[in-house]
Amino acid sequence: MKDDVTPQGRPSIPSLTKLAELTPRTLVLDMLAVAADTALTSVALAQGGDIMGFKAGAIRVAVSRLSTQGAIISPQRGSWQLAENAPWAREQGRWRGLSELLCPWRENWWVAVTHQVSRSNRSGWREHERALWQRGFAEVQRDLFVRPANLSLAFSALRQELRALGMAPQTVLLRADQLSVTPRPGLWDFRRRHTLLEKVRDEMCRLLDQAPAGTAPDKVLCARFLRVGRAATKILNTDPLLPEEWTGPSPRGEVIRLLPHFISTGRTLWFRYMGIE
Repeated sequence: MKDDVTPQGRPSIPSLTKLAELTPRTLVLDMLAVAADTALTSVALAQGGDIMGFKAGAIRVAVSRLSTQGAIISPQRGSWQLAENAPWAREQGRWRGLSELLCPWRENWWVAVTHQVSRSNRSGWREHERALWQRGFAEVQRDLFVRPANLSLAFSALRQELRALGMAPQTVLLRADQLSVTPRPGLWDFRRRHTLLEKVRDEMCRLLDQAPAGTAPDKVLCARFLRVGRAATKILNTDPLLPEEWTGPSPRGEVIRLLPHFISTGRTLWFRYMGIE
């Protein structure tokens, strides 16, 4: 008889407020991501920092570090864009293809065995654990992480994604038809995630109602659009994409359908507020 496994030691799902938190670094990246092909000047980035409560000096430091790391480029002096194919940009835009990632679940599993990964290096372990969590793996027993194999990803592609996210190279990945333990859906705290998705969806709808075409934008409205947009993309990009047989219908699809219009509206408001054509 299989043993039932109850939730233990999983990373917690952040609150809506936590999901919406920004740093000067993430603000610069978010602004450039939304601007897409439009390069933003250092002045515009500093103005965005002011909207979100950051000093110009903090924004300059963030821009300098991101440039050194190759995350952003300067197509002309004093202007900035995201670097093409930057890993951050790819991960940030992952939500756009989530629906295509799902496939029928045949009750098989992907398994990550991590007994050879040292936990004494706490920062290294956190990065490793976060990588697994970002692709929907949960720890059912010490050093044994699993997720339903219901994604249309080749095994090699899954491993490549996990390694790029920070999974330790000592990890052994397996695909299994049966497990001697039975992970419960509650291990992924899916009810809390559904509630957060509903809150994000409702807040997006409220903001869209407050920003009809032609409305003169203000600083507060611009800030709220950015924070809610960040929360929406973050909760989507970390969604474990569990089978609906386990969790019931997820509000995820509603948020995905709403987000392109929400981003476009927020971009228009920000550009109008900053005087960018």
